Amino acid sequence: MYVFPKISLRPEVENYLKESFLNEEVVSASSQQEAERNFETLLLRLSHPPLFTTVRVNTHLGSVEHVRGLLLEELQKQFGGSSIPVLQHPALPDVLLIPMTGPSYESWRCRFCVF
Repeated sequence: MYVFPKISLRPEVENYLKESFLNEEVVSASSQQEAERNFETLLLRLSHPPLFTTVRVNTHLGSVEHVRGLLLEELQKQFGGSSIPVLQHPALPDVLLIPMTGPSYESWRCRFCVF
């Protein structure tokens, strides 16, 4: 069961995506029903927030630590007293991660879903 509502897209965006998922080549490789199911799965997955927001730092223009500081400042301005961490990616030195805060599947499912 999905916790988050299906995403609503502008009609032209939804039509573009639908045409990509339901084109002749894709349908001939599987079936019309499978292609439609894959498209619906895409819409459901797009409605879920990511676990992390990733930021790639252009190290030619600024250091990772400098950009991390700017992000922390901006997050502090936008979210006031909340302490939102900005983490260094463990394997990619020029990538910063901002963990998701707020509702997640685990925090919603016990209270709002029936299984």
